[in-house]
Amino acid sequence: MNQTKTLALILAAGKGTRMQSNIPKCLNPVFQKPILSWLFDAFSKNEIDLGIIINPLDKNYYLQYKDRVKFIYQNEPLGTGHAVKQAKKEIYQYDQVFVFVGDSPFVNHNILKKMLTDHKLNFSDCTILTSLFTEKKFPYARVIRTNGRISRIVEEKDASETELESFELFGSHYLFRANILLEFLDLLKPDKDNNEIYLTEILNHLIVKNKKINSLIIEDWRKLIGLNTKEDISWIESQKII
Repeated sequence: MNQTKTLALILAAGKGTRMQSNIPKCLNPVFQKPILSWLFDAFSKNEIDLGIIINPLDKNYYLQYKDRVKFIYQNEPLGTGHAVKQAKKEIYQYDQVFVFVGDSPFVNHNILKKMLTDHKLNFSDCTILTSLFTEKKFPYARVIRTNGRISRIVEEKDASETELESFELFGSHYLFRANILLEFLDLLKPDKDNNEIYLTEILNHLIVKNKKINSLIIEDWRKLIGLNTKEDISWIESQKII
């Protein structure tokens, strides 16, 4: 265990069918390096322990990482909240826990360092990464603010017309106090339409209970996007992002 008692959980159990690849989505290369390796390297530079939540049927694809990461298994694809619940045993061992999706390769070590520093300085219960997507919209959760404070996080499919006008988007990158994450995971319920448990909803529970949520607003929105298709990879490789 590292001296900072900080863990990063990477969510990588989804099928990623839109990538149309015979390997898991997050192992497809971008700039000649697997998407996942970019993330692992960024966390490792900050001496943060790594756990990856995967489908057990995909374990062999990830063996290249077995010496640097703890494998955690999600046997059924029941959503991001359900995935994190599979890691409760690991979460108990740490003070702070990042939860990141495995398809966002360009949240670099400097962003992670600032995220952790701000989180501790502000005594936050949860810190999230957001950005203003004024040039290009993605189907990400909208950040709704009231008098400058985050008052609601809403998935695009559930957002009203007014909420959809928000330019501040949340790409599912979190940093929690571990005890807060454990406490509020138990409040998450399956979605009535598809029975999946969304981790995003934990933020609204935190808001209701007046817990402290801060956002680190990233100037370059491209660093937060998830790569879901080969077209996404081609597009990001056309950008001057590294």
